[in-house]
Amino acid sequence: MEKPEMMQENLTRPWHERIDPVTKLLLIAVLTLLSFVLTNIFAEAALILATIFLLLFSGKLGSSMKALGFCAFMILTMLLIQGLFYPHNETIAFSIAFSLGAIAFYQEGLTYAALLGCRIIVIVLATNFFMQTTTISENAKYLENAGMKYKTVYLLMSVCYILPQMMQNLKKIQLAQRARGIGEQKSLIQKFKTILPILIPLVIKTLDQSMSRSISLQLRNFESKKRTVRALRRTYLMDKMFHRALGLTSIILIGCKVWMLINK
Repeated sequence: MEKPEMMQENLTRPWHERIDPVTKLLLIAVLTLLSFVLTNIFAEAALILATIFLLLFSGKLGSSMKALGFCAFMILTMLLIQGLFYPHNETIAFSIAFSLGAIAFYQEGLTYAALLGCRIIVIVLATNFFMQTTTISENAKYLENAGMKYKTVYLLMSVCYILPQMMQNLKKIQLAQRARGIGEQKSLIQKFKTILPILIPLVIKTLDQSMSRSISLQLRNFESKKRTVRALRRTYLMDKMFHRALGLTSIILIGCKVWMLINK
């Protein structure tokens, strides 16, 4: 039975902290699968709006919107390429005239690229909700108490948090550049030219940090069978029920997508 002070602490926590990490992971899976099942651009827009409301009510909308800047360039590129070269292009949406001729963008390609872009936005926002509302230690403790091996937990957490770690490393590199007198670039092209040379060192540094943590854990014998699993201090809201409901929803959505592919 829970202690009174622990019950009081659980009641005063924000709603997103009373949802367990596995439920949040399953929610990401449901939102991602639903975005791939939907084939209407307006339905995708409604799903994006629902994800935005989820972030708004958790107070994480501002920081999550910054993550969309990373995928904006990809979405614009898809609109450009698919609008021009999509195999099923038939209806001209608009054209841009030049002195040497005109470039036509087609409705089918733009619609297809917009659909893919909406799916990317849903995945980015849903994933960012998970990363902003949970910590590595909380996720690791919950998954390990659920019966997952610590090695598997560490692998999963490393994959989930590699992007935030790259963002932290990028900020450190940018601060170092400013300290050396390299001013902040205003235009998108200038920012891209500044970031491009440091992409490879950034990835290498992030992977090196992950390897260093892995070696450190091995030296501390974290895979020992005698290792004591830390008990959970928090209780979560209807976690088992959410697991079953979201797991069943994921299976149904996978079945729907497979059925759509078979009957395509």
